[in-house]
Amino acid sequence: MATAAHSNPDVLIDIQHVTYTHWNKSEPTLHDISLQIRRGTLNILVGPSGSGKSTLCDLFNGVIPHLNGGEFKGDVFVDGQNTRDVKVKDLSQLVGRVFQDPEIMFATLSVEDEIAFGPENLRLDIPTIQSIVNRLLDQMDLTSRRHNLVWNLSGGQVQKLGLACVLAMNPRMIVLDEPTSNLDPAATRDVHNLVLELRNNGITVLLVTRELDELLAEADQLLVMDNGRLLAAGPPRRMLREYGQMMIESLGVWLPETSEIGIRLLEAGILPGGEIPITVPETITALERAHLLVPVRPKHPTPDIELKSSAPPRGEVLISARNLRYVYPGGVEALKGIDLDIHAGEWLMILGRNGAGKSTLARMLVGLLTPQSDALTLFGRDARSWKVDELANHIALVFQNPEHQFLTDKVADEIGYSLLAQGITDDATIKARTDEMLEMLGLQDVADTHPFALSAGLKRRLGVATMLVGNPQVLVVDEPTYGQDQMMTHTLMARMQEIRERGVSVVMITHDMRLVEEYAERVVVMSEGEILYDGPSSGLFTRDEVLERANLRRTILHDLLGEMARRGMYLPADVRHTQDLLALLNVTQALE
Repeated sequence: MATAAHSNPDVLIDIQHVTYTHWNKSEPTLHDISLQIRRGTLNILVGPSGSGKSTLCDLFNGVIPHLNGGEFKGDVFVDGQNTRDVKVKDLSQLVGRVFQDPEIMFATLSVEDEIAFGPENLRLDIPTIQSIVNRLLDQMDLTSRRHNLVWNLSGGQVQKLGLACVLAMNPRMIVLDEPTSNLDPAATRDVHNLVLELRNNGITVLLVTRELDELLAEADQLLVMDNGRLLAAGPPRRMLREYGQMMIESLGVWLPETSEIGIRLLEAGILPGGEIPITVPETITALERAHLLVPVRPKHPTPDIELKSSAPPRGEVLISARNLRYVYPGGVEALKGIDLDIHAGEWLMILGRNGAGKSTLARMLVGLLTPQSDALTLFGRDARSWKVDELANHIALVFQNPEHQFLTDKVADEIGYSLLAQGITDDATIKARTDEMLEMLGLQDVADTHPFALSAGLKRRLGVATMLVGNPQVLVVDEPTYGQDQMMTHTLMARMQEIRERGVSVVMITHDMRLVEEYAERVVVMSEGEILYDGPSSGLFTRDEVLERANLRRTILHDLLGEMARRGMYLPADVRHTQDLLALLNVTQALE
Protein backbone atom coordinates (compact mmCIF):
# COMPACT_ATOMS: atom_id res chain seq x y z
CA MET A 1 0.00 0.00 0.00
CA ALA A 2 1.42 3.38 -1.01
CA THR A 3 2.52 5.84 1.62
CA ALA A 4 0.50 9.05 1.80
CA ALA A 5 1.78 12.12 0.03
CA HIS A 6 3.21 14.95 2.05
CA SER A 7 0.44 17.30 3.20
CA ASN A 8 2.40 20.52 2.64
CA PRO A 9 0.99 22.14 -0.54
CA ASP A 10 4.30 23.97 -1.08
CA VAL A 11 6.03 20.63 -1.74
CA LEU A 12 5.95 19.63 -5.42
CA ILE A 13 8.16 16.53 -5.19
CA ASP A 14 8.07 14.14 -2.24
CA ILE A 15 10.31 11.06 -2.45
CA GLN A 16 9.82 8.58 0.37
CA HIS A 17 12.36 5.81 1.10
CA VAL A 18 13.06 4.87 -2.53
CA THR A 19 15.44 2.03 -3.24
CA TYR A 20 15.95 1.02 -6.85
CA THR A 21 17.91 -1.79 -8.46
CA HIS A 22 18.42 -1.90 -12.22
CA TRP A 23 17.15 -5.05 -13.93
CA ASN A 24 20.69 -6.21 -14.75
CA LYS A 25 22.28 -5.31 -11.40
CA SER A 26 22.47 -7.21 -8.14
CA GLU A 27 23.13 -4.14 -5.96
CA PRO A 28 20.81 -1.11 -5.70
CA THR A 29 21.66 2.01 -7.67
CA LEU A 30 19.63 4.15 -5.26
CA HIS A 31 19.60 3.41 -1.53
CA ASP A 32 16.70 4.59 0.68
CA ILE A 33 16.33 8.04 -0.91
CA SER A 34 14.02 10.51 0.85
CA LEU A 35 13.78 14.03 -0.51
CA GLN A 36 11.43 16.98 -0.79
CA ILE A 37 11.53 19.73 -3.42
CA ARG A 38 9.42 22.81 -2.89
CA ARG A 39 7.50 24.59 -5.64
CA GLY A 40 9.22 27.40 -7.46
CA THR A 41 12.71 26.60 -6.17
CA LEU A 42 16.09 26.05 -7.79
CA ASN A 43 17.69 22.81 -6.66
CA ILE A 44 21.23 21.79 -7.65
CA LEU A 45 22.28 18.13 -7.57
CA VAL A 46 25.98 17.27 -7.34
CA GLY A 47 28.06 14.16 -6.78
CA PRO A 48 30.82 12.03 -8.31
CA SER A 49 30.46 10.42 -11.73
CA GLY A 50 28.36 7.28 -11.39
CA SER A 51 26.87 8.30 -8.04
CA GLY A 52 23.28 7.82 -9.23
CA LYS A 53 22.35 11.40 -10.19
CA SER A 54 20.81 10.49 -13.56
CA THR A 55 18.97 7.54 -12.04
CA LEU A 56 17.49 9.85 -9.41
CA CYS A 57 16.29 12.11 -12.22
CA ASP A 58 14.42 9.15 -13.73
CA LEU A 59 12.13 9.14 -10.67
CA PHE A 60 10.54 12.52 -11.30
CA ASN A 61 8.81 11.80 -14.62
CA GLY A 62 7.95 8.13 -14.01
CA VAL A 63 10.66 6.58 -16.21
CA ILE A 64 11.25 4.64 -13.00
CA PRO A 65 9.20 2.55 -12.30
CA HIS A 66 7.23 2.47 -15.58
CA LEU A 67 9.88 2.14 -18.31
CA ASN A 68 13.24 1.04 -16.94
CA GLY A 69 12.21 -2.17 -15.22
CA GLY A 70 14.16 -3.43 -12.22
CA GLU A 71 13.09 -3.52 -8.59
CA PHE A 72 11.50 -0.35 -7.19
CA LYS A 73 10.67 0.19 -3.53
CA GLY A 74 9.23 3.28 -1.90
CA ASP A 75 7.06 6.07 -3.31
CA VAL A 76 7.45 9.21 -5.39
CA PHE A 77 4.75 11.88 -5.31
CA VAL A 78 4.61 14.59 -7.97
CA ASP A 79 2.13 17.36 -7.28
CA GLY A 80 0.40 15.02 -4.82
CA GLN A 81 0.11 12.11 -7.28
CA ASN A 82 1.93 8.82 -6.76
CA THR A 83 3.97 8.11 -9.89
CA ARG A 84 3.01 4.44 -9.60
CA ASP A 85 -0.54 5.49 -10.53
CA VAL A 86 0.19 8.05 -13.28
CA LYS A 87 1.27 7.27 -16.84
CA VAL A 88 4.55 8.67 -18.14
CA LYS A 89 2.75 10.65 -20.86
CA ASP A 90 0.72 12.45 -18.20
CA LEU A 91 3.71 13.02 -15.92
CA SER A 92 5.55 14.60 -18.87
CA GLN A 93 3.17 17.55 -18.68
CA LEU A 94 4.13 18.06 -15.04
CA VAL A 95 7.87 17.34 -15.23
CA GLY A 96 10.00 17.96 -18.31
CA ARG A 97 13.51 16.61 -18.60
CA VAL A 98 16.46 17.50 -20.79
CA PHE A 99 18.74 14.48 -20.97
CA GLN A 100 22.53 14.41 -20.90
CA ASP A 101 22.33 13.50 -24.60
CA PRO A 102 19.32 15.46 -25.93
CA GLU A 103 19.51 13.70 -29.31
CA ILE A 104 17.75 10.68 -27.81
CA MET A 105 14.71 12.94 -27.22
CA PHE A 106 14.24 13.96 -30.83
CA ALA A 107 11.38 12.53 -32.89
CA THR A 108 11.30 14.68 -36.04
CA LEU A 109 13.72 15.94 -38.68
CA SER A 110 13.87 19.75 -38.45
CA VAL A 111 14.45 22.16 -35.58
CA GLU A 112 11.09 23.93 -35.70
CA ASP A 113 9.20 20.63 -36.12
CA GLU A 114 10.95 19.27 -33.04
CA ILE A 115 9.85 22.20 -30.88
CA ALA A 116 6.31 21.94 -32.25
CA PHE A 117 6.09 18.18 -31.67
CA GLY A 118 5.07 18.37 -28.00
CA PRO A 119 2.44 21.10 -28.35
CA GLU A 120 1.00 19.27 -31.38
CA ASN A 121 0.53 16.19 -29.24
CA LEU A 122 -1.29 18.36 -26.71
CA ARG A 123 -3.61 19.32 -29.61
CA LEU A 124 -3.02 23.04 -29.27
CA ASP A 125 -4.26 25.25 -32.11
CA ILE A 126 -1.88 26.20 -34.92
CA PRO A 127 -1.47 29.92 -34.05
CA THR A 128 -0.57 28.99 -30.46
CA ILE A 129 1.96 26.40 -31.62
CA GLN A 130 3.53 28.87 -34.03
CA SER A 131 3.79 31.45 -31.25
CA ILE A 132 5.47 28.92 -28.93
CA VAL A 133 7.94 27.85 -31.63
CA ASN A 134 8.88 31.42 -32.57
CA ARG A 135 9.34 32.48 -28.95
CA LEU A 136 11.58 29.54 -28.11
CA LEU A 137 13.63 29.80 -31.30
CA ASP A 138 14.36 33.39 -30.38
CA GLN A 139 14.99 32.58 -26.71
CA MET A 140 17.48 29.84 -27.59
CA ASP A 141 19.16 31.79 -30.42
CA LEU A 142 18.08 29.15 -32.94
CA THR A 143 15.96 31.28 -35.28
CA SER A 144 18.56 31.07 -38.06
CA ARG A 145 18.55 27.27 -37.66
CA ARG A 146 14.78 26.74 -37.68
CA HIS A 147 14.84 24.76 -40.94
CA ASN A 148 18.03 22.83 -40.15
CA LEU A 149 18.04 19.07 -39.81
CA VAL A 150 18.47 18.21 -36.14
CA TRP A 151 21.58 16.10 -36.81
CA ASN A 152 23.31 19.03 -38.51
CA LEU A 153 23.44 21.09 -35.32
CA SER A 154 26.52 21.60 -33.18
CA GLY A 155 26.65 19.97 -29.76
CA GLY A 156 25.70 23.21 -28.06
CA GLN A 157 22.80 23.84 -30.43
CA VAL A 158 21.52 20.33 -29.70
CA GLN A 159 21.46 21.19 -25.99
CA LYS A 160 19.52 24.38 -26.67
CA LEU A 161 17.01 22.54 -28.85
CA GLY A 162 16.45 19.91 -26.16
CA LEU A 163 15.68 22.63 -23.61
CA ALA A 164 13.35 24.39 -26.06
CA CYS A 165 11.40 21.15 -26.63
CA VAL A 166 10.83 20.73 -22.89
CA LEU A 167 9.84 24.37 -22.36
CA ALA A 168 7.30 24.03 -25.19
CA MET A 169 5.28 21.69 -22.95
CA ASN A 170 4.97 24.37 -20.23
CA PRO A 171 5.78 21.96 -17.36
CA ARG A 172 5.64 22.79 -13.63
CA MET A 173 9.11 21.36 -13.11
CA ILE A 174 12.14 21.01 -15.36
CA VAL A 175 14.97 18.55 -14.76
CA LEU A 176 18.17 19.59 -16.52
CA ASP A 177 20.88 16.93 -16.66
CA GLU A 178 24.20 18.69 -17.45
CA PRO A 179 22.48 21.19 -19.80
CA THR A 180 25.57 23.34 -20.36
CA SER A 181 28.12 20.58 -20.91
CA ASN A 182 28.53 21.35 -24.63
CA LEU A 183 27.99 25.10 -24.46
CA ASP A 184 30.59 27.82 -24.65
CA PRO A 185 31.01 29.94 -21.47
CA ALA A 186 28.87 32.83 -22.68
CA ALA A 187 26.08 30.49 -23.81
CA THR A 188 26.37 28.76 -20.43
CA ARG A 189 25.68 32.08 -18.74
CA ASP A 190 22.63 32.53 -21.00
CA VAL A 191 21.27 29.14 -19.88
CA HIS A 192 21.95 30.00 -16.25
CA ASN A 193 20.07 33.27 -16.65
CA LEU A 194 17.21 31.33 -18.23
CA VAL A 195 17.20 28.90 -15.29
CA LEU A 196 16.88 31.82 -12.86
CA GLU A 197 14.13 33.33 -15.00
CA LEU A 198 12.22 30.03 -14.94
CA ARG A 199 12.55 29.82 -11.15
CA ASN A 200 11.45 33.42 -10.74
CA ASN A 201 8.39 32.65 -12.89
CA GLY A 202 7.37 29.88 -10.52
CA ILE A 203 8.78 26.86 -12.35
CA THR A 204 10.59 24.36 -10.15
CA VAL A 205 14.06 23.48 -11.45
CA LEU A 206 16.35 20.56 -10.64
CA LEU A 207 19.76 21.11 -12.16
CA VAL A 208 22.44 18.42 -12.39
CA THR A 209 25.64 20.29 -13.15
CA ARG A 210 29.29 20.84 -12.38
CA GLU A 211 28.98 24.51 -13.39
CA LEU A 212 28.30 26.05 -9.99
CA ASP A 213 30.13 29.39 -10.22
CA GLU A 214 27.14 31.50 -11.23
CA LEU A 215 24.22 29.58 -9.73
CA LEU A 216 25.28 28.29 -6.33
CA ALA A 217 24.69 31.62 -4.60
CA GLU A 218 21.20 31.77 -6.18
CA ALA A 219 20.11 28.20 -5.44
CA ASP A 220 17.50 27.32 -2.83
CA GLN A 221 18.76 23.81 -2.14
CA LEU A 222 21.96 21.87 -2.75
CA LEU A 223 21.69 18.06 -2.94
CA VAL A 224 24.78 15.90 -2.52
CA MET A 225 24.87 12.28 -3.70
CA ASP A 226 27.47 9.54 -3.43
CA ASN A 227 27.27 5.86 -4.21
CA GLY A 228 23.50 5.93 -4.70
CA ARG A 229 22.78 7.68 -1.42
CA LEU A 230 21.60 11.20 -0.71
CA LEU A 231 24.25 12.32 1.77
CA ALA A 232 22.74 15.70 2.57
CA ALA A 233 20.37 18.37 1.30
CA GLY A 234 19.86 21.95 2.40
CA PRO A 235 20.61 25.62 1.76
CA PRO A 236 23.90 25.93 -0.18
CA ARG A 237 25.73 28.06 2.39
CA ARG A 238 24.98 25.62 5.19
CA MET A 239 25.98 22.72 2.96
CA LEU A 240 29.30 24.39 2.13
CA ARG A 241 30.01 25.01 5.79
CA GLU A 242 29.15 21.50 6.94
CA TYR A 243 30.11 19.36 3.93
CA GLY A 244 32.40 21.53 1.81
CA GLN A 245 35.63 19.81 2.78
CA MET A 246 34.11 16.40 2.08
CA MET A 247 32.78 17.57 -1.30
CA ILE A 248 36.26 18.67 -2.33
CA GLU A 249 38.42 15.92 -0.85
CA SER A 250 36.19 12.82 -1.00
CA LEU A 251 33.59 13.43 -3.69
CA GLY A 252 35.46 15.53 -6.25
CA VAL A 253 32.64 18.06 -6.59
CA TRP A 254 33.53 21.13 -8.68
CA LEU A 255 32.85 23.97 -6.25
CA PRO A 256 33.49 27.60 -7.20
CA GLU A 257 37.15 28.45 -6.67
CA THR A 258 36.07 31.18 -4.28
CA SER A 259 34.30 28.60 -2.12
CA GLU A 260 37.32 26.29 -2.25
CA ILE A 261 39.39 29.15 -0.84
CA GLY A 262 36.81 29.80 1.88
CA ILE A 263 36.68 26.14 2.86
CA ARG A 264 40.47 26.07 3.25
CA LEU A 265 40.35 29.26 5.32
CA LEU A 266 37.73 27.66 7.58
CA GLU A 267 39.84 24.51 7.84
CA ALA A 268 42.83 26.65 8.85
CA GLY A 269 40.77 28.43 11.50
CA ILE A 270 41.10 31.86 9.89
CA LEU A 271 37.61 32.47 8.46
CA PRO A 272 35.88 35.02 10.72
CA GLY A 273 32.20 34.18 11.10
CA GLY A 274 32.57 30.79 9.44
CA GLU A 275 30.47 31.80 6.40
CA ILE A 276 31.89 30.22 3.24
CA PRO A 277 32.08 32.82 0.44
CA ILE A 278 30.67 32.06 -3.00
CA THR A 279 30.98 35.30 -4.96
CA VAL A 280 34.12 37.37 -5.59
CA PRO A 281 32.96 40.29 -3.37
CA GLU A 282 32.23 37.86 -0.53
CA THR A 283 35.70 36.36 -0.90
CA ILE A 284 37.37 39.78 -0.86
CA THR A 285 35.48 40.57 2.36
CA ALA A 286 36.55 37.24 3.90
CA LEU A 287 40.20 37.88 3.01
CA GLU A 288 40.04 41.38 4.45
CA ARG A 289 38.52 40.17 7.72
CA ALA A 290 41.21 37.49 7.94
CA HIS A 291 43.85 40.22 7.39
CA LEU A 292 45.13 38.38 4.30
CA LEU A 293 44.49 41.11 1.75
CA VAL A 294 47.55 43.28 2.22
CA PRO A 295 47.51 46.19 -0.29
CA VAL A 296 51.25 46.66 -0.64
CA ARG A 297 53.97 45.85 -3.13
CA PRO A 298 57.39 44.75 -1.94
CA LYS A 299 60.07 47.48 -2.25
CA HIS A 300 62.17 45.16 -4.38
CA PRO A 301 59.68 42.85 -6.07
CA THR A 302 61.09 39.65 -7.42
CA PRO A 303 60.56 39.02 -11.12
CA ASP A 304 57.42 37.10 -11.96
CA ILE A 305 57.93 33.40 -11.86
CA GLU A 306 58.18 31.93 -15.34
CA LEU A 307 54.70 31.19 -16.60
CA LYS A 308 53.68 27.56 -16.40
CA SER A 309 51.65 28.25 -19.52
CA SER A 310 54.78 29.00 -21.55
CA ALA A 311 55.12 26.20 -24.06
CA PRO A 312 58.17 23.94 -23.86
CA PRO A 313 60.48 23.61 -26.87
CA ARG A 314 58.41 22.30 -29.77
CA GLY A 315 59.09 19.06 -31.58
CA GLU A 316 58.79 18.38 -35.28
CA VAL A 317 55.69 19.51 -37.15
CA LEU A 318 53.33 16.54 -37.56
CA ILE A 319 50.34 18.41 -39.00
CA SER A 320 50.42 21.59 -41.05
CA ALA A 321 47.46 23.58 -42.41
CA ARG A 322 47.74 26.65 -44.60
CA ASN A 323 44.72 28.68 -45.63
CA LEU A 324 42.55 25.65 -44.86
CA ARG A 325 38.93 26.06 -45.93
CA TYR A 326 35.85 23.86 -45.85
CA VAL A 327 32.33 24.52 -47.12
CA TYR A 328 29.49 22.12 -46.29
CA PRO A 329 26.84 21.25 -48.88
CA GLY A 330 24.35 24.09 -48.77
CA GLY A 331 27.03 26.75 -48.60
CA VAL A 332 27.90 26.92 -44.88
CA GLU A 333 31.59 27.91 -44.72
CA ALA A 334 32.91 26.16 -41.60
CA LEU A 335 36.63 26.92 -42.04
CA LYS A 336 37.79 30.23 -43.53
CA GLY A 337 41.52 30.10 -44.07
CA ILE A 338 43.02 28.27 -41.09
CA ASP A 339 46.80 28.38 -40.56
CA LEU A 340 47.89 25.87 -37.93
CA ASP A 341 50.87 23.67 -37.05
CA ILE A 342 50.72 20.82 -34.55
CA HIS A 343 54.04 19.66 -33.13
CA ALA A 344 55.16 16.34 -31.67
CA GLY A 345 54.55 16.04 -27.93
CA GLU A 346 52.70 19.32 -27.44
CA TRP A 347 49.46 19.94 -25.56
CA LEU A 348 47.14 22.16 -27.58
CA MET A 349 43.69 23.30 -26.45
CA ILE A 350 41.22 24.58 -29.05
CA LEU A 351 38.52 26.92 -27.75
CA GLY A 352 35.68 28.89 -29.25
CA ARG A 353 31.98 29.54 -29.40
CA ASN A 354 29.53 26.83 -30.49
CA GLY A 355 29.65 26.47 -34.27
CA ALA A 356 33.11 28.06 -34.54
CA GLY A 357 34.42 25.17 -36.68
CA LYS A 358 36.33 23.26 -33.97
CA SER A 359 34.72 19.88 -34.60
CA THR A 360 34.93 20.36 -38.37
CA LEU A 361 38.67 20.90 -38.03
CA ALA A 362 39.00 17.80 -35.83
CA ARG A 363 37.14 15.62 -38.33
CA MET A 364 39.36 16.87 -41.13
CA LEU A 365 42.50 16.02 -39.15
CA VAL A 366 41.43 12.36 -38.82
CA GLY A 367 40.23 11.96 -42.41
CA LEU A 368 36.47 11.98 -41.83
CA LEU A 369 36.21 15.11 -43.98
CA THR A 370 38.25 15.61 -47.14
CA PRO A 371 40.06 18.95 -47.59
CA GLN A 372 38.76 20.95 -50.52
CA SER A 373 42.25 22.15 -51.41
CA ASP A 374 45.84 20.97 -50.97
CA ALA A 375 46.19 23.01 -47.79
CA LEU A 376 46.57 20.21 -45.22
CA THR A 377 49.60 18.01 -44.66
CA LEU A 378 49.37 15.06 -42.25
CA PHE A 379 52.59 13.36 -41.17
CA GLY A 380 54.45 14.54 -44.25
CA ARG A 381 51.76 13.64 -46.80
CA ASP A 382 48.90 15.47 -48.44
CA ALA A 383 45.76 14.73 -46.40
CA ARG A 384 43.89 13.59 -49.52
CA SER A 385 46.37 10.78 -50.10
CA TRP A 386 45.56 9.05 -46.78
CA LYS A 387 42.98 6.31 -46.32
CA VAL A 388 40.99 6.67 -43.12
CA ASP A 389 41.98 3.26 -41.73
CA GLU A 390 45.65 3.92 -42.49
CA LEU A 391 45.54 7.36 -40.92
CA ALA A 392 43.89 5.92 -37.79
CA ASN A 393 47.22 4.33 -36.82
CA HIS A 394 48.70 7.82 -36.48
CA ILE A 395 45.91 10.05 -35.20
CA ALA A 396 42.82 9.20 -33.14
CA LEU A 397 39.67 11.20 -32.39
CA VAL A 398 37.42 10.81 -29.35
CA PHE A 399 34.05 12.14 -30.49
CA GLN A 400 31.98 14.71 -28.61
CA ASN A 401 29.40 11.89 -28.39
CA PRO A 402 31.64 8.82 -27.95
CA GLU A 403 28.73 6.37 -28.29
CA HIS A 404 28.80 7.15 -32.01
CA GLN A 405 31.99 5.10 -32.23
CA PHE A 406 31.07 2.11 -30.01
CA LEU A 407 30.84 -1.24 -31.80
CA THR A 408 30.73 -4.05 -29.23
CA ASP A 409 28.57 -5.25 -26.36
CA LYS A 410 31.06 -4.91 -23.50
CA VAL A 411 33.34 -2.15 -22.25
CA ALA A 412 36.39 -4.43 -22.20
CA ASP A 413 35.65 -5.71 -25.70
CA GLU A 414 35.33 -2.14 -26.96
CA ILE A 415 38.89 -1.39 -25.86
CA GLY A 416 40.17 -4.68 -27.23
CA TYR A 417 38.51 -4.04 -30.59
CA SER A 418 40.73 -0.99 -31.11
CA LEU A 419 43.76 -3.28 -30.89
CA LEU A 420 42.22 -5.84 -33.24
CA ALA A 421 41.61 -3.06 -35.76
CA GLN A 422 45.36 -2.36 -35.69
CA GLY A 423 46.15 -5.99 -36.45
CA ILE A 424 47.07 -7.05 -32.89
CA THR A 425 45.63 -10.54 -32.41
CA ASP A 426 47.58 -11.98 -29.48
CA ASP A 427 45.03 -12.60 -26.72
CA ALA A 428 47.49 -12.07 -23.89
CA THR A 429 48.63 -8.72 -25.31
CA ILE A 430 45.05 -7.57 -25.87
CA LYS A 431 44.02 -8.54 -22.33
CA ALA A 432 47.05 -6.89 -20.72
CA ARG A 433 46.60 -3.60 -22.56
CA THR A 434 42.84 -3.65 -22.05
CA ASP A 435 43.25 -4.21 -18.30
CA GLU A 436 45.77 -1.36 -18.20
CA MET A 437 43.25 1.03 -19.78
CA LEU A 438 40.41 -0.16 -17.53
CA GLU A 439 42.49 0.55 -14.44
CA MET A 440 43.91 3.82 -15.76
CA LEU A 441 40.46 5.32 -16.39
CA GLY A 442 38.55 3.72 -13.51
CA LEU A 443 36.46 1.37 -15.66
CA GLN A 444 37.22 -1.94 -13.92
CA ASP A 445 33.79 -2.19 -12.28
CA VAL A 446 31.96 -1.78 -15.61
CA ALA A 447 34.24 -3.96 -17.75
CA ASP A 448 31.36 -6.34 -18.60
CA THR A 449 28.72 -3.60 -18.99
CA HIS A 450 27.26 -2.67 -22.38
CA PRO A 451 28.81 0.68 -23.49
CA PHE A 452 25.38 2.20 -24.13
CA ALA A 453 24.34 1.44 -20.54
CA LEU A 454 27.07 3.68 -19.12
CA SER A 455 26.51 7.17 -17.80
CA ALA A 456 27.64 10.03 -20.05
CA GLY A 457 30.75 10.51 -17.93
CA LEU A 458 31.73 6.85 -18.15
CA LYS A 459 31.14 6.87 -21.91
CA ARG A 460 33.68 9.69 -22.17
CA ARG A 461 36.25 7.68 -20.26
CA LEU A 462 35.62 4.66 -22.48
CA GLY A 463 35.99 6.79 -25.61
CA VAL A 464 39.37 8.02 -24.38
CA ALA A 465 40.42 4.46 -23.50
CA THR A 466 39.53 3.06 -26.94
CA MET A 467 41.66 5.67 -28.67
CA LEU A 468 44.51 5.81 -26.16
CA VAL A 469 45.10 2.06 -26.19
CA GLY A 470 46.28 2.23 -29.82
CA ASN A 471 49.26 4.51 -29.01
CA PRO A 472 48.59 7.18 -31.68
CA GLN A 473 51.06 9.96 -32.51
CA VAL A 474 48.30 12.53 -32.08
CA LEU A 475 45.24 12.17 -29.86
CA VAL A 476 42.33 14.54 -30.55
CA VAL A 477 39.70 14.65 -27.81
CA ASP A 478 36.46 16.61 -28.17
CA GLU A 479 35.21 17.77 -24.72
CA PRO A 480 36.84 14.88 -22.80
CA THR A 481 35.92 16.13 -19.32
CA TYR A 482 32.17 16.45 -19.95
CA GLY A 483 30.33 14.79 -17.05
CA GLN A 484 33.51 14.05 -15.10
CA ASP A 485 33.97 14.88 -11.45
CA GLN A 486 37.04 16.78 -10.30
CA MET A 487 39.08 13.72 -9.35
CA MET A 488 38.49 11.92 -12.65
CA THR A 489 39.20 15.12 -14.57
CA HIS A 490 42.57 15.41 -12.84
CA THR A 491 43.16 11.71 -13.57
CA LEU A 492 42.41 12.25 -17.26
CA MET A 493 44.69 15.27 -17.36
CA ALA A 494 47.46 13.29 -15.65
CA ARG A 495 47.09 10.56 -18.29
CA MET A 496 47.30 13.19 -21.03
CA GLN A 497 50.53 14.47 -19.50
CA GLU A 498 51.93 10.93 -19.33
CA ILE A 499 51.29 10.20 -23.00
CA ARG A 500 52.79 13.56 -23.95
CA GLU A 501 55.98 12.50 -22.18
CA ARG A 502 56.02 9.57 -24.61
CA GLY A 503 55.98 12.06 -27.51
CA VAL A 504 52.24 11.91 -28.26
CA SER A 505 50.60 15.22 -29.16
CA VAL A 506 47.31 15.99 -27.39
CA VAL A 507 44.78 18.25 -29.11
CA MET A 508 41.88 18.98 -26.78
CA ILE A 509 38.68 20.76 -27.80
CA THR A 510 37.04 22.24 -24.73
CA HIS A 511 34.78 24.96 -23.37
CA ASP A 512 36.10 24.52 -19.84
CA MET A 513 37.97 27.72 -18.99
CA ARG A 514 39.03 26.31 -15.64
CA LEU A 515 40.75 23.48 -17.48
CA VAL A 516 42.48 26.05 -19.67
CA GLU A 517 43.49 28.03 -16.61
CA GLU A 518 45.01 25.05 -14.81
CA TYR A 519 46.55 22.97 -17.62
CA ALA A 520 46.83 24.78 -20.95
CA GLU A 521 50.21 25.47 -22.53
CA ARG A 522 49.23 26.57 -26.03
CA VAL A 523 45.73 27.78 -26.81
CA VAL A 524 44.04 28.29 -30.20
CA VAL A 525 40.82 30.31 -30.14
CA MET A 526 38.40 29.97 -33.06
CA SER A 527 35.36 32.01 -34.06
CA GLU A 528 33.23 31.65 -37.18
CA GLY A 529 35.77 29.45 -38.92
CA GLU A 530 38.78 31.65 -38.20
CA ILE A 531 41.62 31.63 -35.66
CA LEU A 532 41.54 34.69 -33.40
CA TYR A 533 44.40 33.75 -31.09
CA ASP A 534 47.26 31.25 -31.03
CA GLY A 535 49.56 31.45 -28.01
CA PRO A 536 49.92 30.80 -24.25
CA SER A 537 46.84 30.74 -22.02
CA SER A 538 48.20 33.61 -19.93
CA GLY A 539 48.02 35.86 -22.97
CA LEU A 540 44.45 34.79 -23.72
CA PHE A 541 43.07 35.93 -20.37
CA THR A 542 44.33 39.47 -21.06
CA ARG A 543 42.67 39.71 -24.51
CA ASP A 544 39.23 41.16 -23.86
CA GLU A 545 38.36 41.46 -27.56
CA VAL A 546 39.24 37.80 -28.23
CA LEU A 547 37.26 36.58 -25.24
CA GLU A 548 34.24 38.59 -26.31
CA ARG A 549 34.29 37.53 -29.97
CA ALA A 550 34.74 33.86 -29.05
CA ASN A 551 32.05 33.83 -26.31
CA LEU A 552 34.65 32.97 -23.68
CA ARG A 553 34.83 34.18 -20.09
CA ARG A 554 37.50 34.43 -17.45
CA THR A 555 37.33 32.02 -14.55
CA ILE A 556 36.09 33.15 -11.16
CA LEU A 557 39.67 32.81 -9.88
CA HIS A 558 40.87 35.26 -12.55
CA ASP A 559 38.11 37.66 -11.53
CA LEU A 560 39.22 37.34 -7.90
CA LEU A 561 42.88 37.92 -8.76
CA GLY A 562 41.95 40.96 -10.80
CA GLU A 563 40.02 42.46 -7.89
CA MET A 564 42.91 41.73 -5.51
CA ALA A 565 45.33 43.45 -7.90
CA ARG A 566 43.05 46.48 -8.17
CA ARG A 567 43.29 46.76 -4.40
CA GLY A 568 47.05 47.01 -4.64
CA MET A 569 48.04 43.45 -3.77
CA TYR A 570 51.16 42.19 -5.55
CA LEU A 571 50.60 38.83 -7.23
CA PRO A 572 53.09 36.80 -9.28
CA ALA A 573 52.08 35.77 -12.76
CA ASP A 574 51.80 32.01 -12.27
CA VAL A 575 48.70 31.74 -10.05
CA ARG A 576 46.67 29.08 -11.87
CA HIS A 577 45.09 27.12 -8.98
CA THR A 578 43.46 27.98 -5.69
CA GLN A 579 46.39 26.14 -4.09
CA ASP A 580 48.78 28.67 -5.64
CA LEU A 581 46.88 31.59 -4.11
CA LEU A 582 46.57 29.89 -0.72
CA ALA A 583 50.33 29.30 -0.72
CA LEU A 584 50.96 32.99 -1.46
CA LEU A 585 48.68 33.92 1.44
CA ASN A 586 50.56 31.48 3.72
CA VAL A 587 47.34 29.55 4.32
CA THR A 588 48.93 26.33 3.12
CA GLN A 589 51.37 26.41 6.04
CA ALA A 590 48.49 26.74 8.50
CA LEU A 591 46.90 23.61 7.04
CA GLU A 592 50.05 21.50 7.41
